[in-house]
Amino acid sequence: MSSDNSVGQFVARNKTAVIATIAAGATAVGAYCYYLQLQQTKKPSRKEEEGEKEAETEIKGGKKKKKSKRKSQALSAPVYPVDANGDPDLSNVADLSAEQKDKIAVGLKDKGNEFFKSQKYHDAIKFYTLAIEVKNDPVFYSNRSACYVSLGEQEKVVEDTTAALKLKPDYSKCLLRRATANESLGNYADAMFDLSAVSLYGDFNGSSVEPLLERNMNKQSMLVLKQKLEQHKPSQLPANTALASFFGIFKPETSFDNYNETSEADRTLLDALTKLYERTAEGYEQADLSFSKARELYKTLLDESPDNEELKKKAAIALEHVGIFKFLKNDPLAAHEDLKQAVEYFPRPNSYVYIALIMADKGQGEEYFENFEKALQIDPDCAAVYYHRGQMYFITQQFSEAGKDFEKAKSLNESNIFPYIQLACLTYREGKRSDSETLFSEARRKFPTAPEVPNFYAEILADQGDLAGARKQYEIAAKLEKALTGIHVGVSPLIGKATLLSREASVENFVEATELFEEACQLDPRSEQAKIGLAQLKLQQEDIDEAIALFEEAADLARSFDEKLQATTFAEASKIQKKIKADPIVSAKIEETLAAYRAQGILG
Repeated sequence: MSSDNSVGQFVARNKTAVIATIAAGATAVGAYCYYLQLQQTKKPSRKEEEGEKEAETEIKGGKKKKKSKRKSQALSAPVYPVDANGDPDLSNVADLSAEQKDKIAVGLKDKGNEFFKSQKYHDAIKFYTLAIEVKNDPVFYSNRSACYVSLGEQEKVVEDTTAALKLKPDYSKCLLRRATANESLGNYADAMFDLSAVSLYGDFNGSSVEPLLERNMNKQSMLVLKQKLEQHKPSQLPANTALASFFGIFKPETSFDNYNETSEADRTLLDALTKLYERTAEGYEQADLSFSKARELYKTLLDESPDNEELKKKAAIALEHVGIFKFLKNDPLAAHEDLKQAVEYFPRPNSYVYIALIMADKGQGEEYFENFEKALQIDPDCAAVYYHRGQMYFITQQFSEAGKDFEKAKSLNESNIFPYIQLACLTYREGKRSDSETLFSEARRKFPTAPEVPNFYAEILADQGDLAGARKQYEIAAKLEKALTGIHVGVSPLIGKATLLSREASVENFVEATELFEEACQLDPRSEQAKIGLAQLKLQQEDIDEAIALFEEAADLARSFDEKLQATTFAEASKIQKKIKADPIVSAKIEETLAAYRAQGILG
């Protein structure tokens, strides 16, 4: 069970708002307030210039919407010089006054507007280009870009809107049009920048811009993540905290039958099992390597004696653990192959439990339960089976069945704290608060020095809104964790307390939360949660480069695709924030807007 109160989860829910505002140093809550204000502000598009009224078009989703406030009528005579064929003649324009040039430029633009309305886009482009030769006006570039939109020439749309924006940086219509063109070209990061600027200028309804921004953000994140996954980086172990929690469910297995001290394979396997249950960071890494080495040693021995049943039993143990470590390193296909081989050598309950977890990861629920039944046929008293099956029932909200399995796991292995904890969390989830308190008290009496009890109880208190009580429980859990040998709840209490402190904005809380996240990252360098939490705070300190690095590390460490995508999204959003801060015009606009809201008391 986990609370829904983390900084990461807040940003996940309001990520677009954060992009648009946090670069100026606003807090996440402040950013969200600002975003709500934007959504509630419904402004029509500003009229750019008097000369733009007639032909400027607003592009939405690649379609054009004609806007005209003047009557559609042909000019009786052109206001620009023409040659004998009636075509524009600009040979002597350089000698004219500025006022005369303006009049000619507007006349050329108006003629371009006529062609645009008639959908003669090439002719319109010709006259807008001539108008630009006479006067470098952003409206003329904007009008010409509208023609290129209709012709599907998106690269030229980007060129002309960029030219217009150099002359008029807050030209929201061109920002929006360039964003649309960049999205069609796959330049999602550039589109995100423009859309963020549009939302800040407030010329369009925030609720209409926000979906475009989020869509481009998602596309950019998917693109980056796909590229990373194609690189096939070596897989990593998950956080030490997660490893301790995972293997803590199973009874320690630090010996096996027919151990032969003279056998290198046996010695390697025994060393791997011993290291695994030391509950240390180094132990997990060494166990992973030793199980792989033992597997190869047994393979060699079995090549020489393929019918040796004792060797097969030992090889099955090595293969089983190699498989589950691969699964934990996010290689389920290879893991499944190793586990199937382990079962062929010698079926063991844990092998079927591990296969069941892979089936659950694939969403194959039927196979998940079938493998538990196979495990129980071998050992009807395997507590791990009941515990993990109870977890699945819990997740699918079959609370009655979950409770039965947790009770069974508890009775079969009374020294394992996790069934006690899960029963307490289950009853709380069912709305039985008093029963939950009783079960937590039972667990506390049974395991007085176990940090798991206060750590999970803190989440219950946080869910109830008792933040002070939750912080106290996290502090108790952290002290108990330090007093014990090995990893139990690891850095979870540090992350939990830091997250709560982040929710209650103050300078003191901010500093302490940062220190806690930093400590968690040092103690457990593969903790995705610690890195994401610290990255959020680094954003608020305007240390964007470090935040980006932390988000990208978290994406590499994350196990599931959704978790990788979320961390990647945060990283890409942060890169846009960095780009916004580097842009003097947009950055100044942010400061101006936030200052206005601070003056109104909306932001602190």
